Parts: sequence; C-alpha cells; structure tokens
Amino acid sequence: MMKTVGNDLVRNQLHADRKWYLILGFVLIGFGLILFSSLPFATFSVVFLFGILMMVGGVLHLVAAMSVFKGASRWLWALFGVLYLMAGYYAFSTPVTTAVVLTSLLSIALIIAGAIRTINAILLKPITGWGWTLFSGLLTLATGILILVSKDSPFWVLGMFLAVDILFQGINFLGLASAIKHLPSSSKIVS
Repeated sequence: MMKTVGNDLVRNQLHADRKWYLILGFVLIGFGLILFSSLPFATFSVVFLFGILMMVGGVLHLVAAMSVFKGASRWLWALFGVLYLMAGYYAFSTPVTTAVVLTSLLSIALIIAGAIRTINAILLKPITGWGWTLFSGLLTLATGILILVSKDSPFWVLGMFLAVDILFQGINFLGLASAIKHLPSSSKIVS
C-alpha cells in the first residue's frame, strides 16, 4: 500500500487557505468594477504606477552603476538610471501626455501583433484551424487601429485594460476556490 503524503499536505493547505482565495477574489472583482465605473481614474492609476516603476528602475540603475559596475559600463548604467528617473518625473508632471504616449504605444503594438498574426494565418492556410488565427489577427489589428484613431482613447483604454485584468484575476481566484472545494481533503490509499 502507498499513500501520497505530499499531495495530502498540499490538499489540506489548499482547503485551509480557501477562504483567503474567496476573499481575494471578491475584493479584486470589487476593485475591477470600481475601476470600470471610472475609467479615467483607472487610466491615471496606470500612469501613476508607470511613473513609480520608472523611478524605482532609475534608482536601481544608479545603485547598480555605483556599486556593481566598473569602468565605462558604469556610466552607461548611470545614464539609463537618469533617463528612467526623467521618464518617471515626466509621467508625474504630465500624466495626460504620458497617457497619450502609452496608449499610442499600446495601439502600435496591437497593430504589429495583428499584422503578424494575419500573415501567419495566411502562411498556415493549408493547416486546419487557420481561420481562427486569421480571425485573431484581424481582431487584434482592428483593435489597434480603433485605439489609434480614437481621440479620447488615452483617457479610457489603459484604465479598461487594468480593470479587465483585475476583474479577471478576481474571477480566477473564485474559480480556484471553487475547484478547491471539490478536491477531497485527503487521498485514498492506493494498492
């Protein structure tokens, strides 16, 4: 007879933590819905987070330049640190312009990804299911073009992406909690 002790420990821990997955799921869904109700605020949150991350990246580059790297590469790392700090400052001082730039970069990335998927679908035409790749490529391409030509997209697109991400993370945690509920708390003895 053999019993899987490791699996039992994992199952028991999952059952013990299930309530936290439920709480986290509901909280994230709540935040996602709040962000959906105010997409300009959500977009400002994305720009603010971008500014923070750029500033942290700048400080880390400067620390690395002064303590890790030697010689000419030290000054290159320091230059990157200063550029990161400037980008972070720019995000805080001009959030609307930063939102426009980030939204434009997102739309360009979607256009490029859509074009590549569409070309791949054409190349995969002899293979069954190539139409789904074509559909995905055309949809991504159209989304990028719509975002790029819309005048007000910088005020809601980034916020919508954040809201959708947080909402689906919450749904994911609720799904995990539901799956844990259906797991047996310990395994049966296997012969």
